[in-house]
Amino acid sequence: TMASIRRHIHSNPEPGFEEVKTNAFIRQTLQSLAGLDPASMRDCAKTGLVVDIKGEGPPSAAASGLRTIALRADMDALRMTEMNRSLPYRSTNEGVAHLCGHDGHM
Repeated sequence: TMASIRRHIHSNPEPGFEEVKTNAFIRQTLQSLAGLDPASMRDCAKTGLVVDIKGEGPPSAAASGLRTIALRADMDALRMTEMNRSLPYRSTNEGVAHLCGHDGHM
């Protein structure tokens, strides 16, 4: 479910340019849940991820030519300690946490 994906990402934060496991988790999730081909994914800026998703079927009558939509999500966490000790999916990476909502973007 979406909640379990978000909780996994929240509990396994990685700071900027160190999101190796986050990158791998997102790749695996896009392959298994969305059926995306691994060939449509490529790394960007060391640990970032670019995914090309091509629509299926004919374009709508209103469309003229190729249309593109760009979506962006931050994957990095902050170098801060999550103080909510009762949260069941709190950060397991001491000193690093998703405290600004980035885990909700992905």
